[in-house]
Amino acid sequence: MSFLTPNWNTKALTRKAAPLSEDAEYARAFSSIEKMHESVGMKHLLINWVTDLRLEDKKIPDKLLSRKNSTSFVDSVAATLRDDLTVFRISGMINMICASLVCMFIKSVLSNNYLINFSVDALIGTAALVILLLDLTSQLKTVGFYGSIKEFVLLDVLAVVLWLLLTYLLPAFDTSLIVFFATYYFEKKKFVKMQDTFLSDNKISIEGHDLRS
Repeated sequence: MSFLTPNWNTKALTRKAAPLSEDAEYARAFSSIEKMHESVGMKHLLINWVTDLRLEDKKIPDKLLSRKNSTSFVDSVAATLRDDLTVFRISGMINMICASLVCMFIKSVLSNNYLINFSVDALIGTAALVILLLDLTSQLKTVGFYGSIKEFVLLDVLAVVLWLLLTYLLPAFDTSLIVFFATYYFEKKKFVKMQDTFLSDNKISIEGHDLRS
């Protein structure tokens, strides 16, 4: 699943750093981070920090990792973690809705009972599937900054299996939204815990910052 491998130089970062395209100090820091033998998650935090510094016209420290306890780094890390949690939440809700629409279409095909007609339902189902795949990829890449995505993929697969089982046992009811909402709830809690573990493993303290607001 190499296409799900997270890249610390994200599209969001590229847009954010656009005003720094001619900044030599930023370019040196970017190259330094690129050569570091650090996890993709740590590089993700470092590059966002130095970007924030240069956008505020502040000097970038020569030894980046030695400043992990600085106020500016801690503030930047807290902001980045909040942004990533927001991305996860929004992606999760979109995935929940789109997965439900796809499942509703599959159930309609199996029962030959369409909401409008086959063509319209197929169009909605296909659009939902495309959005689901794109958004799921984005969500899993965000997870990848902080740890393994395997358990999240497994939960998603189990959710589909559970939906199929419930559809077989309770054909009169559409359980897709309930199943995928429960999956989103448990995955969100797991992602929050994963972020906390990442901070602990890398000895980064952001005490006093509320990441869950």
